[in-house]
Amino acid sequence: MYDYMKALYHRFETPSEQVVALEKAANKPHRQLANRLAKPERKMLLRLVDLETTLRDQFCLDSFMSGYRLAQGIQRELLADQPPYNFEDEDERQACQRMWEG
Repeated sequence: MYDYMKALYHRFETPSEQVVALEKAANKPHRQLANRLAKPERKMLLRLVDLETTLRDQFCLDSFMSGYRLAQGIQRELLADQPPYNFEDEDERQACQRMWEG
């Protein structure tokens, strides 16, 4: 399921103009800093940038998956012959469940 969601995300991913502009703006100081550092520090900087990129990509995918789950929940609710979801009822149900379990 994870791979399917990742493929869907990449299929419909559309970075905004602001994101593209920010990435371009971040490249210049990154290059300037990398040029001033010795090789070991440059490697460390590259690892940091790679980790930040991975973190950002994972966050975007997680956001996409959350939105997809929300849309699926809304669709199920619209198609079902049951009363609509109620946050207060669900919150109370979970609180009671925690009370009985703990």
